[in-house]
Amino acid sequence: MNKLLPFILLPMMAGAVQGQETTLSLNHPPNKTTEDTPGEVLGLNEAIEAALERNHQLQIREIESEKAENLATRGNAGLLPSVSLTSGFNWSYYDQELVPGDFFENLRSPEPNGQQERGFTYDGVSAMDFNAGIELQYILFDGFRGRHRYQLLQTGSDIADLSYLNELQETMVEVTRKYSEASSLQESIRLQEIALEQSLDRYEIISARQEYGEANEQQVLQAEADLKSDSVAYRDLTHQFKNAYRDLHQSIGWDEVDMIPLQSSPEPSSVPDYETLKASLQERNTAINLREKRIKRAESELEIAKSSSRPTLKSSAQYGYSYHSATEGQFETQEQLGFTGGLTLSIPLYTGGQNRTTRENARASVRQEQLYYEESRKEIETIFDNSWEYYRHLKDQLSIEKANKEVYERNFIRAEDFFERGLISGLEFREAQLSLLSARQRITETEMQLKVAETNLLYLSGQLMGVQ
Repeated sequence: MNKLLPFILLPMMAGAVQGQETTLSLNHPPNKTTEDTPGEVLGLNEAIEAALERNHQLQIREIESEKAENLATRGNAGLLPSVSLTSGFNWSYYDQELVPGDFFENLRSPEPNGQQERGFTYDGVSAMDFNAGIELQYILFDGFRGRHRYQLLQTGSDIADLSYLNELQETMVEVTRKYSEASSLQESIRLQEIALEQSLDRYEIISARQEYGEANEQQVLQAEADLKSDSVAYRDLTHQFKNAYRDLHQSIGWDEVDMIPLQSSPEPSSVPDYETLKASLQERNTAINLREKRIKRAESELEIAKSSSRPTLKSSAQYGYSYHSATEGQFETQEQLGFTGGLTLSIPLYTGGQNRTTRENARASVRQEQLYYEESRKEIETIFDNSWEYYRHLKDQLSIEKANKEVYERNFIRAEDFFERGLISGLEFREAQLSLLSARQRITETEMQLKVAETNLLYLSGQLMGVQ
């Protein structure tokens, strides 16, 4: 059974390698970039560029920004006159009875018999009305509501633009995070594959030694267990990688596509010093800028509420034509052509306290937005300081891990040589193997975490755009 074990595991490993060749090449050099083999490796910059074009949430934000910009006009604020063409046509058929008053009674002559009819009756009257004209309406004064409405629409457009910019930056951060996670798993698969090959070699060596009485059955079983453990870890990492790659596709906005190998070590971004980033955060952080714009919007709403108690003066003018005809009645036809115009003054005297309530709530909204601003500013500054400390910690940690890896590599080479010469046991060699594997994986994970930390710092400071 022990001699057949490699042949039992071989098809399993071959299947894993075959699947790897059809979807993902795991044996590429660790620092391979898109410039090395264009089209064969999906770089981080390429993933971000694709997401900026295809991410669905980002496209929705862009449409909302366009809609808000379209609304920010003087016409929508009521600052421009409205001109309209009007026309109408009406036809009626009815029975009519007219009873004159005393004035008309005195003008009528009495009947020969001394009696006088009190009214007129017309059956089957047919009448037609037609009118057409051009009408102009313009608000001369509305307590400056129109001006404040225009400012409100402009602020709404600015808020929509900032929301789009914030969504764009968050998309870049999200893609960077998911790309780093998938790339880290990809590198872990490559390292685990190496460990799997080493475990297979160790098992074959111990099995051969058993035949010559140089190893006991317990050592063989331990080597077999280690080989199976590495195989399970390999399969688990492959499963995690596929899920991470699907998440990356979803953030980018891609449909199911081939799993192109990822860049193992994305190039680090140029991160300015702490003081530069902190100063930039105060001016360019989109979340803080959004809060400032919301304060401005609340102030415009307050001004609109204040102006609701002021008088309104409207003007209107019309040039038109009207025509009326009837088969019976006072006049057979009536026709008019000319100009009409006028002014309308409206002064609100009493609204049941509605205007006062609206003003008080608007003032409360201004204070509320100011508190939101202060809360957001302090929260973002705290997050930034924590992110900066974490960034520095990762840089130091990466230097330490790289130095440690050199020690683990020398230790592994020495253990491998001693194991082949029979000077140490398989367990000691396994310990050196796992130590080196763990050191390599920690470096990969730290590099990816450092890339995400860099991106977060640039995002918080408002310097992420143009830096990939």
